[in-house]
Amino acid sequence: MIVENHLILWNHVSLKIIDVQRVKRPIGEQLHTHQLSSSTLLYTIQGRARLLLDGDEHDVENGYVCHAGEGTVLTITDITDHLEYYMIQYKASLPLPCSQDLLQMLTSTEPFEIQYGFVVSHAASLLVSLSRMEQEWGQPEAMAKLQVKSLFYQFICELMGQLQHHRLEQASPDIVLQAARYMDEHYAEPITADTLAAQLNCSARTMQRMFNKRLALGPIDYLMQIRIDKAKELLCRTNAGLKDIAEAVGYVDSYYFSRLFKRYTGVSPSTYRESMHQARGDEPDAPNLETVGNEKVAPSDPLDAAFRRSLRTIIHLKGELLLQRQPEKIAVLDPQFMDHMLALGEQPAGSVMVTGDLSSFPEYLIGKLHEVQPLGTLDEPDLEALRALAPDLIICTEFQKNIYRSLTHIAPTIMLERNRDWRETLRIIGRIMGKKREAEQVLQQYKHKISGLKSALAAKLHGQSVTMIRPKDNIIRLHTCAHRTAAILYSDLGLYPPKLAVDRKRTSSIISLERLPELDADHYFVLTDHKFKDWMNEIQTTTKWKSLRAVQQHHVYHAKASIWIAYYGPIAMNQVVDQVAEVFLDAK
Repeated sequence: MIVENHLILWNHVSLKIIDVQRVKRPIGEQLHTHQLSSSTLLYTIQGRARLLLDGDEHDVENGYVCHAGEGTVLTITDITDHLEYYMIQYKASLPLPCSQDLLQMLTSTEPFEIQYGFVVSHAASLLVSLSRMEQEWGQPEAMAKLQVKSLFYQFICELMGQLQHHRLEQASPDIVLQAARYMDEHYAEPITADTLAAQLNCSARTMQRMFNKRLALGPIDYLMQIRIDKAKELLCRTNAGLKDIAEAVGYVDSYYFSRLFKRYTGVSPSTYRESMHQARGDEPDAPNLETVGNEKVAPSDPLDAAFRRSLRTIIHLKGELLLQRQPEKIAVLDPQFMDHMLALGEQPAGSVMVTGDLSSFPEYLIGKLHEVQPLGTLDEPDLEALRALAPDLIICTEFQKNIYRSLTHIAPTIMLERNRDWRETLRIIGRIMGKKREAEQVLQQYKHKISGLKSALAAKLHGQSVTMIRPKDNIIRLHTCAHRTAAILYSDLGLYPPKLAVDRKRTSSIISLERLPELDADHYFVLTDHKFKDWMNEIQTTTKWKSLRAVQQHHVYHAKASIWIAYYGPIAMNQVVDQVAEVFLDAK
């Protein structure tokens, strides 16, 4: 492209401005295609998307300008951030008669039909011209239209100057696309950054830089994600073993592959297979597709796949959800997720309560919550309040299985297992909110805390047994080793359970007041709340209770059931650990 020839022709043409628009397109908008009725300049001022001009690809972002002629088919897709751009349509022609040299130059150069695009180096002057053009175009006066034409010439003058500086080449090879296609075809073979760069005749450093700029990830990260995607297909569609799947996607070491799979997806290969089979069981005719928002899209060309791989895929009980951006308004339909979000420094936009009392949120979180919208109860979420909230994302559990479809019509919805280990849940929510590092920091702090306490408790208690019971509904519930909070006592802190609490299948059992002496625990944590306070007071007046060795030795410690049972998140679990340390080690 010889810019000087373009400048000569721009100096001689007769110009007519057809239209000036400022266009906004939301994230996730479906494919937008139309044929241009005149020569067009498009300047992106916000967002990111893939633009095709008669099939030629342009990755548009802030400051990207492109040009196309009349009849060009314009396609906009893969909008990964709110897209906003100016579009100027014009017609330019040489007035006749004119010299033969100009006609020949027009035929050979085609400045008003040619396709090109690049990121401008100096945006300020171009933006000023575009903004004023848009303002004047909306005015009815002839003077305003003349002003638009004058501003357009200023825009073209600046644009040609920047084109001269860039020395743009129309047919430069797309290294990223070529590399993506090569890796899609050869993913099972040994590939390194150096061998890939040598294959495409460029340096490894250049390729790394181009991938990072285009896709926000490096070529080897892209290769790993291709392999993970292929492994997902095999896990869903076949019964092949982990070793065979690992080898099929390019990994000799199945243990390394398993760790890598969990690092990229947040779950192990076996958990992924179970989740997908469960999701397919709910929807038997569902094809193997990725979910984007509430839409499902089939696999497409390598570059499209590359854009999707640069986003976050969250695996949950109903399949996969592709997050095109970090959600800002999250509604949680289980109060424990409030705990997880607050631990990561984020606020939910709305939440349900465990009980029917909508007057307050969990007492231990009150000081940390700001303007959280009540959304009904855990058992009966208020769908109207949820619609009014208009969240970007809903996080629910299997408690809401019957209304899952209704939830997806309100916003993209992720269903997590309610009784999953709080650490795994925190990692998933960290991925959702783009806070993986912060989630790992919370987990490391917890690990450091319990490692110190475990040895101190062992030295202090010398094998004495500890149990947790909950008087409720005129019965006494004994929480066993299988209970998620009991696991904090027995697994994390290394405390000893009494024999009746050793049960790996049931999370609790019912024990009568008469049988409490059989429990014969050295220490009791009694979980209480206001609802069953009278029943607990009645128990404490009985002879059976008073005869317990732990009662006589003052080894009974009252704990809030809401913190120990209802809200299974990092803040609550840290408070459980702190209370245990305070009881046995006088640590305050």
